[in-house]
Amino acid sequence: METFTALKKEFDVLLLGYYGFGNLGDELLCEASLRLLASCGVPKERVALLSAAPRESEERYGVRAFDRWSLREIGRACAASRSLLLGGGGLFQDSTSARSCVYYYAVVRIARLLGLKVWAEGQSVGPLRRGLSRALTRGAFGSCVHTGVRDESSREILGSMGIGAALAPDLVTSLPVPRAEGGGNFLLFNARPGYRALAEKAAVGCMKLAKSSGLDVAGIALSREDEAELASLASAGLVKLSGVTLVSSKEDFSRAARRACGAVGMRLHFLILSALSGLPLAGCAYDPKVAGLCMRYNIALTDGGKTTLSAPPSAELAAEEAASVAEVFAEGLRAARCETNGR
Repeated sequence: METFTALKKEFDVLLLGYYGFGNLGDELLCEASLRLLASCGVPKERVALLSAAPRESEERYGVRAFDRWSLREIGRACAASRSLLLGGGGLFQDSTSARSCVYYYAVVRIARLLGLKVWAEGQSVGPLRRGLSRALTRGAFGSCVHTGVRDESSREILGSMGIGAALAPDLVTSLPVPRAEGGGNFLLFNARPGYRALAEKAAVGCMKLAKSSGLDVAGIALSREDEAELASLASAGLVKLSGVTLVSSKEDFSRAARRACGAVGMRLHFLILSALSGLPLAGCAYDPKVAGLCMRYNIALTDGGKTTLSAPPSAELAAEEAASVAEVFAEGLRAARCETNGR
């Protein structure tokens, strides 16, 4: 695919997501977006991103990064770019407040005022409990030349606003992850904060499975907040952990997976990495996107009772999912490119 050529801009794509906060799932979304762009003919030197930690992001990805909290930096980044890509994640939701919706809507508006085309891929939408949140979400996605979502619930929410969206798996499913042997003597366990009752049920279910199978349990944190939650669950006696590993890359996860024979967890990207690694797994669905993933791959759910592990998706199915992500992503880039070039 050809890159943008019509206007003299430094960057073809400005990436916007929850980048630079130390959450592995969001960093993998950034990595996947960059890889998908490269596969469509957009090299890293033609991509920039907005980050909470610009210097770290530049070192990690080899692209230009701008401070997401600086209005001046946002303006500079937009002025130097042809399109703005909402690159995966649950950006428009108001679980705790409407601040996330306000921030991302504001950046979309700045981009549109400066003439950028806006597109979105791998999005989850909701929950949206406030009228303001719904209005901001409608305004942001209504400005997109193409929208891709990662779960049916999000497509239904946008559909209720009169906005069409393509459905494809999470962007991270497009990343190459080596299959683990699955012959270790550990269960990997992940819990996320903010859903204590569910985290406790997941911990109890994991511990019951470990005891009945004669296995140890290794805690896997995708963020510092996960690390604290796992430590809290262990100190409460709900799960006995052989240790807690904070993983900061898919390579870190693969090293842990090689020692494991299964996985039980809450975070979406923990479950995706476990599935791609070929580990038998069980999930704890704290929101629609996780529930949708578990339904898509027939992943067993734990509720604190007897927990069983489901077979992971086959390597062939994983390849099909990656191809589906790439197809919808390429459609989005074509939409942004054609409108930018006036074709």
